[in-house]
Amino acid sequence: MRAPPGVPPRIRTDSSNRFAHDTLAVRVPAIVDAVLERNPDYPPPVRQRIAALAAAMRSGARLPALAPSAPHAEQWLEVLSARSEDGWLSSDWFTAENYAYRCLADASDFWQSGRDPFRSIKLDDYRSREHQDVLEAAVAIGGPRGERLEQLLLAAVFGNRMDLSFVAARERGVAAEVADLLIDDRAAARELLEKGSGPVHLVLDNAGTELSVDLVLACRLLELLDAPVVLHVKVHPCFVSDTIARDLDWFLEASEPDSAALWNASTAQARNCREQLQRARADRRLRIAPHAFWSGPHSLWECPPELEREWAEARLVIVKGDAHYRRVVGDAIWSADTSFSAVTSYFPAPLLALRTLKSDPIVGLRPGQAEQLDAQDPRWRVNAKRAVACLGGNVSLRDAGAHF
Repeated sequence: MRAPPGVPPRIRTDSSNRFAHDTLAVRVPAIVDAVLERNPDYPPPVRQRIAALAAAMRSGARLPALAPSAPHAEQWLEVLSARSEDGWLSSDWFTAENYAYRCLADASDFWQSGRDPFRSIKLDDYRSREHQDVLEAAVAIGGPRGERLEQLLLAAVFGNRMDLSFVAARERGVAAEVADLLIDDRAAARELLEKGSGPVHLVLDNAGTELSVDLVLACRLLELLDAPVVLHVKVHPCFVSDTIARDLDWFLEASEPDSAALWNASTAQARNCREQLQRARADRRLRIAPHAFWSGPHSLWECPPELEREWAEARLVIVKGDAHYRRVVGDAIWSADTSFSAVTSYFPAPLLALRTLKSDPIVGLRPGQAEQLDAQDPRWRVNAKRAVACLGGNVSLRDAGAHF
């Protein structure tokens, strides 16, 4: 894939962008501090490394080197070499923020132990009354097929507010307010789902409440369209609540006491949804696909060939969340009325981005719409009130095949 024409430079963590700067100087170090509070039994060497990481980010120290032999190091080495003089507060935001979580995985011995430093936070969300209510509301969505698909896509958009790394977003809840949907391409996406062929890919964002809604969507895609579904996840814990393969195993297998208790408290309709997903996973109609690309520093058009080949066969690729949206548009501030289709014309399949706004990048708005929003709410780009469901990529209805 080629970069879109005229792509602006990436947002940086210096004083040129206050939100990005505060994220790396304040919010992410506080998240790292909380890892120590939530994991008091980490051994002293792990605790020392984690504390040192938080201190380095706050001070703007240089980005640390990564050993060539480290897991998945190949996607980082060239990028880090080109930024050898950069610090946490003097680099491009997308690289620095993703690398912060990569460094946390290393510092916490994740690769050796498999222990998720954010697991207790995720479990708290699953135990909440709100999670249970949202899950039951999602499985109860009914009506004709097209209407159900559009309503599930709407639920998936606003489920993205349940970001466990961003309190301001989570406090807004998941109530689906169409008036807050700045771009609404759900009808066109539904037509692609109903008339297209090939698998549907979901690039997942947060575990917990958002993931539960996304899995109900996956269940209905399997049921209503008889389409294979691929769930793309990260290979290590990232952004607090981002989904890794173990999160899906925990949720779907219900073999651990916490997950068993969750399903025992659910309605028969919700349990049936889980069983459908389990059967689909067993017969390979549902596939879980971890890949290091999703926690790396590259824009979407820089993806590895194996992912591009998969997507070329897709009916629709649904990309969830703010960080993945940033990857789609290069984590750059385009003119807000730039066409999303033009920016994503590099992508080989139809691409639907579902996202509540928690960062500055945005394209696809009407001329003058961004200025109107600036006057109404100076923080509309970052406070997670508004959302988009925008369709781009190669949107032609074609026989994509059913290679899976």
